[in-house]
Amino acid sequence: MRRQAAMQDATDPGSSLVDGLDPHRLPHRFTARNEPLSRSGEKTSFEVYIDRDTVVMKRKLAGLPLTVVLPTNTFTGVYARVTPGTAPEVLTVSIGLHHRDPALCVELMSSESVEAAAGYWRDWADALDLPLVAVEPDGSIEIVAEAGPSKSVERPAARRRVAALTNRRPRFLVRRKPGNRSYRPAVFAGEREIIARN
Repeated sequence: MRRQAAMQDATDPGSSLVDGLDPHRLPHRFTARNEPLSRSGEKTSFEVYIDRDTVVMKRKLAGLPLTVVLPTNTFTGVYARVTPGTAPEVLTVSIGLHHRDPALCVELMSSESVEAAAGYWRDWADALDLPLVAVEPDGSIEIVAEAGPSKSVERPAARRRVAALTNRRPRFLVRRKPGNRSYRPAVFAGEREIIARN
């Protein structure tokens, strides 16, 4: 019952674009606009189901129903796009999943609050383990941060000695002690061997 309620939290068209979906309460089911990064004025909508591993899109192609199932790691990243808002000196920031095919891009939220959009941007990237991607005005993309949770950059640990010597000498040769030329073993040549007999 809990899973069903989570899937039906945003079934009204456009409801996902007002307050934004919570990336920490996956899965979600909502209605998104078709090709959100396209400059075309005509927009259609389709249903989307998303969890941490899968994105399912139900749309129509030539009037026929079509279901597209994609793993989340097939997306380029979580994009942020800034466009002019409805009022002067107001900007609108849209957050979504970017795919190489523009028809497979999914818009997750849109807000005129830059601070709120930035928080959703990072949270969605962390939840889906995807890079942060910025969409430029000309449509090109730039990877702002690689995938992985946000954390301070730590100094890498020192390499193991074995790995450092992989291309030099085998391990057993590293453990051997070097020889000593000054040491000469005693040689008993020409002497009679004494054998004890009972």
